[in-house]
Amino acid sequence: MSRVDWSWFRTHLLDDILPRWRKAAYTASGLLLPHLDREWRRTGELTGTLVSQGRLIYNFAVGYRLTGESRYLDAVQAGAAFLREAFTDNDEGGLFYRCDWNAKVVDEHKDAYGHAFGVFGLAHAARTKEVRAVEGPLALTFMALTRFIDRDAGGMTPQLNRDWTPLPPERRPPNSQNPMMHSFEACLSIRDAGGKPATSMARLLGQALFADSPRPLSQGLPELYAQDWQPLPTEQGGRVDLGHQFEWAYLLSHAVELGHPKSHLDWAHELLDYGMRVGYDPSEGGIFANASLEGEVIDRAKGWWQQCEAARAMMHFAALRGREDLWEPLEKTIRYFQAHCIDPDFGGWYHSPTNLNKGSEWKVDYHVVGMCEEALRLADKMGEHA
Repeated sequence: MSRVDWSWFRTHLLDDILPRWRKAAYTASGLLLPHLDREWRRTGELTGTLVSQGRLIYNFAVGYRLTGESRYLDAVQAGAAFLREAFTDNDEGGLFYRCDWNAKVVDEHKDAYGHAFGVFGLAHAARTKEVRAVEGPLALTFMALTRFIDRDAGGMTPQLNRDWTPLPPERRPPNSQNPMMHSFEACLSIRDAGGKPATSMARLLGQALFADSPRPLSQGLPELYAQDWQPLPTEQGGRVDLGHQFEWAYLLSHAVELGHPKSHLDWAHELLDYGMRVGYDPSEGGIFANASLEGEVIDRAKGWWQQCEAARAMMHFAALRGREDLWEPLEKTIRYFQAHCIDPDFGGWYHSPTNLNKGSEWKVDYHVVGMCEEALRLADKMGEHA
């Protein structure tokens, strides 16, 4: 029996987070607007990206699954329809990156990270059985996502031109594990939705990052890579994003729950152990932001999303994988983010200690919703009240 107050996660999700996002982000056009100030008012920026649209569809799909309330179903329906219609490139295939609420395309490049969240959002809409005409667009979006796989160098190309040709070298961003992680997550979401498992792509991504890794996972998974997939050195901006160690640990363990090879769990434990050893603050709780490739913390900020991913992974491994050593740091991390990340006056999570806004194209609280959803799932498995 844990000492975690699981009921807090239900109350926080259903009374604070989701109702505020539903009221502020929903529009009649179907674009789910992410740009909100501290008091949950729209800032006047009337665009959204594939990332924000897919994540908000997920948020509202969770709200509908937990409550059965029509307001969340309406938001999933409208958001998925806008993604299908406004974001879809009918000429070149795939999805545009950014649209405004009048369905005008603002940024037409093809983005691997964005396509991953297109799949993720549509898969969660499909899991909500009442949402119509999702399966076809989901299959097409998944096929578009596979076009980012680099068959020669391995991994995924982060961005391409609208017509799927490579960007010129001066405009191409460094390779990153991040689009691969969220593509892996998108593959799991297809399985969760009851669709045909995207197992081959998920295994390909795991093979490229973990089985073929140029360095041991006990040293952490690097964030950025050169074109040949060698980790960028620290002096060139290379780093280990500590939150992503926890995020990957959870995703790999959940993949094993869904039937992926047990080797995924070995990788997960290595990443989790690295994150705890290097990133966890035992004095106050919480997780630091970034470490060097040599394992030294180089950014001691404790971002809101890192706390969510660390807490989700800790509770998952403590409850399901027998990691009793994680209950105490989990409790301290929960106390940390309750005291430092959540707005006691207007509700919700701050963007950062110096940016009190509640929403942006990168912050739509999908990490918060994911943490709370997992807490409720675990409480149910353990027979504890939530």
